[in-house]
Amino acid sequence: MLELHAARAFLRRRTSVAIRELPGFVRGRHRIPSELGVAAERFVQQLGRGVIEDEIATLYATCKRELGLRRRQLVQASADGGGNLDTPVFRYLVELGQDPRDPTRACFRRELRLLAAPLELPHGFDAMFPVALDELVVPFTGTRDYDEVVERLEDFAERFGGVVEEHELERRACLVAREGSELGLDLGQGELSVRVRGCEGALALLDEAQRRFAGLLPSLDVAPR
Repeated sequence: MLELHAARAFLRRRTSVAIRELPGFVRGRHRIPSELGVAAERFVQQLGRGVIEDEIATLYATCKRELGLRRRQLVQASADGGGNLDTPVFRYLVELGQDPRDPTRACFRRELRLLAAPLELPHGFDAMFPVALDELVVPFTGTRDYDEVVERLEDFAERFGGVVEEHELERRACLVAREGSELGLDLGQGELSVRVRGCEGALALLDEAQRRFAGLLPSLDVAPR
């Protein structure tokens, strides 16, 4: 039996880009890594530091303007490998590293944790972020039985349509709906994730996830209790 922790839900986006496309990369001077490693990771982080600094600075200015916040209400930081912005209504994090699936690529990981209920957020909240988030993640505890997880997804697919993709060695399974939306369960990480095709942004994704997967998701009020 899965116990979903909706109060700890967050939004995420993972984006893979070629290392040569990072702004700090200089053709003829820099070499593209051929293997994963600590030195390659550090190299990627240094190349992308300017991207992270600009993103955090842009979001900081937007929060002051759109949310009417003052400097003392905002905490920002950036360094090689990551940056964050803390506000009274959300915490935003961006991280950069080598893509574990391809040593010639870099991976940005952006994460948004809401500290206020969605209904309390202003109209146009999603437009504040330089990069739209496309994945809802809900931590869970409970079963680690892979067969049970797949069976639950297959029950849902049988009732509402779709197919179940299995990745048993990685202890992941994913329900792909007919129109392309995805609901995944990662037993290793203890995460349920939702992507809705054609839907981006925190508030839009929360609404669509609840509507489309109501049979598997509880009411998603992500404000802390």
